[in-house]
Amino acid sequence: MFDCGLGTSLSSLTNYLDKSLINALRDSEVKTFELNAAMFFFDYDGAIRKEFKAMLKETGKRVISFHIPFAGNDDLSHPDEATRIWALSRYRAHLAAVREFECEFIVLHPSMEIKTNVKAERDERINQLRKSLREIEAEMKEMKVKVALEFLPRLCIGNTLADMDQILEGMDPDVFGVCFDVNHIMNQYPLIPEITRKLGKRLFTTHISDYNGIDECHWLPGNGVIDWKGFVEALRDIDYKGPFNYEIAHQEGNFPRRIKTLEENFNFIRSLI
Repeated sequence: MFDCGLGTSLSSLTNYLDKSLINALRDSEVKTFELNAAMFFFDYDGAIRKEFKAMLKETGKRVISFHIPFAGNDDLSHPDEATRIWALSRYRAHLAAVREFECEFIVLHPSMEIKTNVKAERDERINQLRKSLREIEAEMKEMKVKVALEFLPRLCIGNTLADMDQILEGMDPDVFGVCFDVNHIMNQYPLIPEITRKLGKRLFTTHISDYNGIDECHWLPGNGVIDWKGFVEALRDIDYKGPFNYEIAHQEGNFPRRIKTLEENFNFIRSLI
């Protein structure tokens, strides 16, 4: 378990990557990163990207996942067909970075924030999403990249195991699976170990944080309601080998202090096994 070691979404540490964070990451215990397009927003000359890649090569650390943007124009479940096709185009625009950093996983939100619990409307969105996944399947296989659909909160598509079952039914399990964001489960938090076991091999990657049992908070594990011992035992039971990827709100202090906070917390989690 935790074969990849400590992982983190870079968004847990900063909004935009810079040299000071790269230097702090170089000397850290963090082994894997989740990247998003915004990290290089101000890297106009490519210098930060070049230095980040040099650090990866030097240390053996790696970008294991890339989080696709999830605004309305990026919604692969959109019921308007023209908008869905545009979202597919925007999705494909990020594949160059996925290739560049040799990512193993793409993390994808099943939908944007929606506010309907009407089954017919949700089914329509799930059908649109499945259509989109079918249309990218060949590209993902060619790239040897897996797509992890993220558990989402509130009324978003993908907010329950039943939703995920419906989305993934008949899909290639070697290509499409789940990113379990345990902070997105709302009042289902007592079911986290059970959901983990039911996901089994479909669980590709994780977003790790704690919350209040009501709505997402992205707190550091141990500061909320999640039974972390039960969760890691469930990961052990399914022989989970994917990233243990923190996605938390920015902590206090400079970059070395923020990273140290992650390292200390990861050691706490490992002590529960």
